[in-house]
Amino acid sequence: MALAEFLDGESLTGKQAAAIFFGWLGLVVLAGLALVLSLPV
Repeated sequence: MALAEFLDGESLTGKQAAAIFFGWLGLVVLAGLALVLSLPV
């Protein structure tokens, strides 16, 4: 299922909104951890 088709609905369902929210949250957390772990200690 293409992302464009996924987002084409008139309104997101709760499950879709939760999936997008937690997906972005996970990406941000992983990026933050990668940045912190890559700093010289």
